[in-house]
Amino acid sequence: MKSRAGKPIVIGALLVVMLAPSVLAQDEVSWIRVDIVQVIPQRLDDFIELQLDDIIPAYQRAGVPWRSAWRTAEFGNTYERWFATPVASLAEFDSGGPLARSLNPDRLEWITSEFRRNLVSRQSFAVRYRSDLSVESDDVSGLSLARITTLQIAPGRVAEWEAFLRENLEQFRGADVVFGVYQRMFGPGPTMWQIVQNHSSFAELSQPGIVALAFGEGAEDVLATIAGVVVSVERIVLRYDPALSFSAP
Repeated sequence: MKSRAGKPIVIGALLVVMLAPSVLAQDEVSWIRVDIVQVIPQRLDDFIELQLDDIIPAYQRAGVPWRSAWRTAEFGNTYERWFATPVASLAEFDSGGPLARSLNPDRLEWITSEFRRNLVSRQSFAVRYRSDLSVESDDVSGLSLARITTLQIAPGRVAEWEAFLRENLEQFRGADVVFGVYQRMFGPGPTMWQIVQNHSSFAELSQPGIVALAFGEGAEDVLATIAGVVVSVERIVLRYDPALSFSAP
């Protein structure tokens, strides 16, 4: 997910997930892989050690330019972790992805087995960053929290949703409302959309949503134009994990 600056905050999500001091850097990257894992509480230390000693070095040897890691911030599944990595092309999964490129089969099998032993569950998504529907900023300092609003759009009304965002981009920019828009394309569950905003503190989370910030008293009238387009809304807050993230020099 993107940070205020349009830099990788990860993917998340994470994120797309997914989100923060470098979640989604590199504007030319439109595809992101977001892995959401539930770690067995008693094996959290083993999970972190495997990431630091084996998985991160393997990604770096494979030429992955960055990875953004996130963990639940106070509210949510305490042992949930989000990882976002850029995907140059979906075709790279035809050869097994970056770990298969950098590890011999025996080592890959061992790491996969150890990784599995540490987890309750894992969900993986292919996410598109929609720069055409996002509002970016160059100021990312101190924005270690990501508020992720996940939206399900009614079947057949995606064009209305995209038009709503596109037609109001200048209003958002004029009000200095910064957010990244991500579209889950492949993965479990229905196709979802995520709006990611980065913050420096929990106090900022009391701010209203992006439409209220941009339109003030006219927000209700604006939202009425997409009545029935949004089927469901979920909000979570993640904290950037610099220890399990990396970027190219």
